[in-house]
Amino acid sequence: MFELQHITTRIRTLLRRTFHLSSNYDTYSIWTFCPMTNWNQLKPVLQSCNLCRVESFPIVFWLVVLLSVFGTCSNCYELMKVWSCPCTKLAMWRQRHFYVLKHWTLRKARLLSLAIILIAWLMLIYGIVTISPYAMSPWILVTSIVLTMECFLWSFDVLTGRLPLDPQTLLSLVLHVIFVAMVCCVKSVFELALGEHVEHSLRII
Repeated sequence: MFELQHITTRIRTLLRRTFHLSSNYDTYSIWTFCPMTNWNQLKPVLQSCNLCRVESFPIVFWLVVLLSVFGTCSNCYELMKVWSCPCTKLAMWRQRHFYVLKHWTLRKARLLSLAIILIAWLMLIYGIVTISPYAMSPWILVTSIVLTMECFLWSFDVLTGRLPLDPQTLLSLVLHVIFVAMVCCVKSVFELALGEHVEHSLRII
C-alpha cells in the first residue's frame, strides 16, 4: 500500500513538473458530473454572448429596422415580378429540387407564399414603429416555421446526396436564425418596456 502511494506520488510530481499542472487534484475529474452545477457555470458564458444586452441593444434595434425595410422591399419586388411576368425564372435563395410541381402550380404557390410573407413583413415594421410586440409575432411565427422546414428539407437533400453541402446555403441559414433571434430580442424588450411604462425611450416617431 505504501509503495503504490509512493509511486502515485512520484507520477503526480513528474506530471506536474512536465505539464506545469497545479497541485489541486480535486478540481478536475471525469467521474463527477452535476448537471445543475455545470449549467450554473455555463449560463454566465451564454449570457455574455447574448445579443440582447443593454449596451448592444441600439445596434440590434437599428439592424432589425434596416433589415426589415430591406426585407419588405425585396419581398414586394419579388411578388410584383412573379405577378407581372408569369414565365419569369423563380429565384431561390438556395438550391432546390422540385419533383412533382408544374410551372404554373409552382407560380401560384410562390405568389401565395410571397403574399403571406409580405403581410408578415409589414406587420413587423408596424410593430417596430408602434412598439407593438403582438404585431411582431406573426413574422416570428411564419419565419420560424419556414426556417424549420428549410433546415429539415436541406438536411434531407444533403444527407441523401441530392444536393451537395453548400457553405453559402449553410451561412444563409445561420444568418436567418441570427436575425430571428434579434427580432425576438427587440420584441422582448418592447414587452418589458410596456410592462414598466417606459416605452417612450424606444419610439422612432
